[in-house]
Amino acid sequence: MSEKYKVAVATSDGITVDSHFGHVQSFLIFEVDEESGKAEDIGERDVTTACLGGECGGSQSAGAEGAGCGGHNGAGEGHSQMDEIAKALSDVDYVLVARIGPHAIRALARYNVTAYDIVLPINEAIAKINEYRRKIKERKQKGY
Repeated sequence: MSEKYKVAVATSDGITVDSHFGHVQSFLIFEVDEESGKAEDIGERDVTTACLGGECGGSQSAGAEGAGCGGHNGAGEGHSQMDEIAKALSDVDYVLVARIGPHAIRALARYNVTAYDIVLPINEAIAKINEYRRKIKERKQKGY
């Protein structure tokens, strides 16, 4: 029996991974059959946007890499919102976004969710994740 896994996608049009993690109001959720690579859209997951107007809880560092969201210098409301988003996505294996900051990556990692920033059509992005998973599995089987 083939293994299945879930992918959450940040998209504004349902076609392309094109949205920033902190700006998303909902993620499309796909279940992927690892063997065939077939991705089935199984619904949407609504979340409360963490970043409004380019700021996350007013705690962004103006000169930080990725400022606008993710370039934080302290704990602000944006941090707790990102934690809430991560919790809402805790049943998925991967999150695909156009951009994501370090705090969001750490928040997702606490739930064993891996984030990738990739701007591609959704089907191509999921195919890349599936290929990556298969290569890792092959390497583990070979003892690398």
